[in-house]
Amino acid sequence: EQSVRKEIKKELKTAIERAQKNKTDILGFGEVVHRTRPNQFKKLKTEWNDVYFPKLDVDIMVEAYVRRAGLRNKSFLSGLKENQK
Repeated sequence: EQSVRKEIKKELKTAIERAQKNKTDILGFGEVVHRTRPNQFKKLKTEWNDVYFPKLDVDIMVEAYVRRAGLRNKSFLSGLKENQK
């Protein structure tokens, strides 16, 4: 579970950094600010992607649980391949 948490956190951090570098809020942080503080967001809206979002400090907390470690089932895709034959 710990290694899964670390991997997920690493991937999320990379995605956020890339979005900030490209100045595109594809993850919806602006929507959260808009819902929680609509009056403040009206002031930030015009410069959100260019000024505020790239400087946003994000704290990532991951909770991951591995259920039935080691249990393997037949893949869904293997059933499709068998039906195509």
